[in-house]
This record gives sequence, structure tokens and C-alpha cells, in this order.
Amino acid sequence: MRSETVGSRLPARIGTFRQLEILLKVAECNGIAAAAQQLHLSQPSASMQLRKLSDQVGMPLYEVLGRRIRFTDAGETMLRYAREVFDCLTRLEMELSELNGMQAGRLSLAVVSSAEYFIPHLLGPFYRRYPNIEVELQVGNRAQLLERLHANLDDLYFFGYPPDGEDFDALAVGPNHLVVVAPKTHPLAGRKKIRWDEVADEQFIVREEGSGTRLAIEAHLQALQLGLKHKMSIASNAGVKHAVLARMGLAVIPTLIMDEGDQHELVVLPVEGFPIEQHWHLVSRANKVYSVVAKTFREYVMSEGQSMLSEALVYWETHHKPKLPTR
Repeated sequence: MRSETVGSRLPARIGTFRQLEILLKVAECNGIAAAAQQLHLSQPSASMQLRKLSDQVGMPLYEVLGRRIRFTDAGETMLRYAREVFDCLTRLEMELSELNGMQAGRLSLAVVSSAEYFIPHLLGPFYRRYPNIEVELQVGNRAQLLERLHANLDDLYFFGYPPDGEDFDALAVGPNHLVVVAPKTHPLAGRKKIRWDEVADEQFIVREEGSGTRLAIEAHLQALQLGLKHKMSIASNAGVKHAVLARMGLAVIPTLIMDEGDQHELVVLPVEGFPIEQHWHLVSRANKVYSVVAKTFREYVMSEGQSMLSEALVYWETHHKPKLPTR
């Protein structure tokens, strides 16, 4: 009798789904302000909900150290079970979606920033085919995507340089060319062939440590027994392009981040050993249980999507703009 009474009070003690969602988002963002912004809440409102949750549990769930959050043992326990609760809800959503076919459901994708230029064009035909699904698209650098992947926060991930290990499945879905670019005023612009030693002493603008583009460049140059003598790192594709436009140096970038405006100011240098032939990869956790929506999108990418991406790359490299749908 006593155990039934305690059990009946437990749902009231652990708070609402919204409070658990706020708690999980705070852990993901490592801060209340950032979590509140992503959940479209004011920071005081998010803090109040977390205080209510702590009061209901009867123990503090976290403490604030400077600008960082440190979860208590009770908080870590709450996080673990909150994830299980939302995993259970996801499975419920999957089964309901399967019963309803592709008339409803949610697709959560996370892509590296270099891929954000083509992913909407890959998503477009799929979304028009299934207009009632809800799509959530997260864009970040490689480190941020790896964190999301390890936490299993999304259905599928797009990487230019996929993670290693047996814990992940990575499927090559389309070409990704990395080229050397310079301002059109550069002395080497207009040359038909350039040896590496002619640019080896140049300043190069590169992405931050750990980025997929930078890892691909370093691996390529190492294989050729080459290297960059002088480099400056900038943690965004737009920043890298603007640094080249400002004549701060050369850069190796994916061709897909060059647009129509860039072609008037930037030039691709025909440097030996380039372009670097990479691939975009569709990544997920090994043994991932897919929802019917995620499974359908994965199959779409690995069939129609592959040819679409190859055609889009050729069109983009020729015209420096996306190939828009004709229907």
C-alpha cells in the first residue's frame, strides 16, 4: 500500500515535460541563457521552471560556476532519466508515424556549416513530396556535430569529414571538392598551372582546429609530403572568404561555399594536387533505430539524392549558384 502511494506521487514530483525539456536543453547548451533562447523563452522564465523542478524533486539539480553550469548527482540522474523519457516519446512518435504512413512525423538533421549551402536543395524535393512532416535542421561546426552525434540528439548528420569508429555508420553520398582560391588581383591569377612551391610561402586562411575542411586539407598535404608554413584560422566559411577578399592570404575551401558574388572577386588557382576530392557523408549512430520519416529520407538520399548532389556540384562549379527546381 505504501509503495503504491509513493509511486502515485512520483509523476507529480518529477515535473512537467516542459521542465524536463528545459533541463535537457540547458545540459546541451551548457547554460540557461542559451537554452532559453533556443526554446524561445525568457531567461527568467527558464530559471523559474528549473527552480520549480528542483523544489519538486527536493534537491538542487545544478549550480552556476561563473558562466558554466555544473549538475549535481541528482541533476545527472534527472538528465539520464529525462533522456529515457524523451526517447520513449520518440519511439511512440515513430510507431504513430508508421501507423499514419508519411502523413506526419518529424525529421531532425544536423549538418556541418559547409553543407548548409546545398542541404535545403536536397531537402526541397523530399519536403514537397511529404509536406506534412516537420523538419528540424541544426547547423554547426564539426565539433558541435560530434557532440550532438554522441548524445544521439538527431536522426541523421551530414559531415564532410566523417568520424572514425565502429559506433557510427558513414555513407558517402556525393562529391565535395576543395579548391585553392585567391583574390582576382593576386599575381598568380590567370595562370593555367601552378606548382605547390609557388604558393607554399603564402599566408593561408584556414578553418579552426578540428574542422572537417581543415582535417581534409592536412591529410591531403601530409600524403603529398607538403605543408602550410603560414596560416591564420577563422571559425567560419564566410570569415575565410572575406579574409581572402581582404587580401590577407589564400584559402582552401569547398567549391559549394562560393556564390555568384564571389566569382567576381575570387579566382580558383589551378594548383597541382588540387582540387582535393572529398565526399559528403550521411552519418548516424551504429544500430540506430530510425523513425519511418528518417528511414524514408535516408533511402531518398542514398538513391535520388546522390545523383542530385553530383549534378548540383557540376552546376554550382560552373555557375556558382544552386540549381533551382524546375517543378
